[in-house]
Amino acid sequence: MSWTDSLSRLAAQLTPHKPSLYPDEELDDLADIKIGKLSVDGFEGEQKAYALTVKAGLHLFNESLEKSHALSQEIHNPAGSYWHGIMHRMEGDYSNAAYWFRMARSLPVYAELAERAYGYVRAADLQGIKNTAFRERLEEWASGSGWDPCAFNELVERHVTRTRDEQAEELLKHIQWLEMRLLLEYGYVQSGGGGSLLESP
Repeated sequence: MSWTDSLSRLAAQLTPHKPSLYPDEELDDLADIKIGKLSVDGFEGEQKAYALTVKAGLHLFNESLEKSHALSQEIHNPAGSYWHGIMHRMEGDYSNAAYWFRMARSLPVYAELAERAYGYVRAADLQGIKNTAFRERLEEWASGSGWDPCAFNELVERHVTRTRDEQAEELLKHIQWLEMRLLLEYGYVQSGGGGSLLESP
């Protein structure tokens, strides 16, 4: 089976899932094995690096932090740094996550991600979030324009370590899901993939 066919099947299986903000075990051990078997031997240079970001991203959709980390450590481009940051955020190492988000600098997906994430929060009924201070911080965050991964990292840290509100959790998971899907699609295109890897949500 070709790279594209195998990748499409794995993406269809894993990307509808919204990973936890703090995973504690893999979603599907077999999916991890299949991701590991995705060969990047046919890629060279930057296209190979972006193909590796796709594998790192799929591992995070499968909530497999260690396997994703092993790949992202070897990817020396902004997208690899961003996946590295997400992995550390998901393991609860927020200062390390912030470092890698700063290393990523800026990515072409930031504009669309800001539009979709902030729009999602502005359209949501936030009154169910019991922590008033967190709700106000969320509203303030969603009034921004450009995407700042470090600011989102701070929101997740605040929620996980202090707030722990059920509605806020689902909202932040959805934004993380948008973030991961856009980044996965970007890596796929940059690796030379034609068309779209993911169906529209």
